[in-house]
Amino acid sequence: MSEGPTTFKIYVPDPVSQQIGFIGVLQEAGKPVQLGLRLKVQEGRITEIEHLIARNLGERNLGNLVTPRMPLLTTVPEARRSSREQLLKIGASYYDALDDNNGKAAPFADDCVRHENGMQTSTNQQPSGQGGMAALGVLGCSAQIDTGTFAYIDTIDHRRVEIADAETGLVFGLSHFHHSMTQKFVTIKGVPGVEKVDLNINAFDLPAAHIFKVVGGKIHEIEALGFTAPYNSKTGWDQQKN
Repeated sequence: MSEGPTTFKIYVPDPVSQQIGFIGVLQEAGKPVQLGLRLKVQEGRITEIEHLIARNLGERNLGNLVTPRMPLLTTVPEARRSSREQLLKIGASYYDALDDNNGKAAPFADDCVRHENGMQTSTNQQPSGQGGMAALGVLGCSAQIDTGTFAYIDTIDHRRVEIADAETGLVFGLSHFHHSMTQKFVTIKGVPGVEKVDLNINAFDLPAAHIFKVVGGKIHEIEALGFTAPYNSKTGWDQQKN
């Protein structure tokens, strides 16, 4: 690390589990990298540390990694807050939605926007009659999942959603995506002009960290990072104590 996080920092403190989730941008050898971090604290001392680092960030996406989107930094009005238990359940449902290709499996808000390694991968628009790949790219979080565009994901293992902050409505999750890529395309549903998307990609894994912003019981913002790893990589998470 050549420079610590400066302006892009998102913290998820959880006094109940005595854990802290974090996503931020720092410098490694003078280049920006994205860090996902989990700390466990007992009696005022750090007892567990684990992290993910996303390198080789796309130049065109760096503008989204200067400062976090404002909703990720604001408190939730008390009347619209969810309990910690509700937040954990909502965060976990995101992985169910991806795994089942069912956007209704998680409570996505209509204005939900997802960023992955700084890249905006969903918008807050719904189908509008626009055709072709452009239509797939402007869908909201729920509608995009319903198309089947994520059917290439085989399994999402080592899901750990155990850090949440009711005051900010933030939930932190860790997971491990597996993609065998034995089928080189996915069939697309409900998008005019798009019947399938070709995927000429070799098998890979994706260890990932996510932060979800929940207001009024719905997911409004998703900030995620991950890195490509060899297929069926060992992570150490299967030995992680809960």
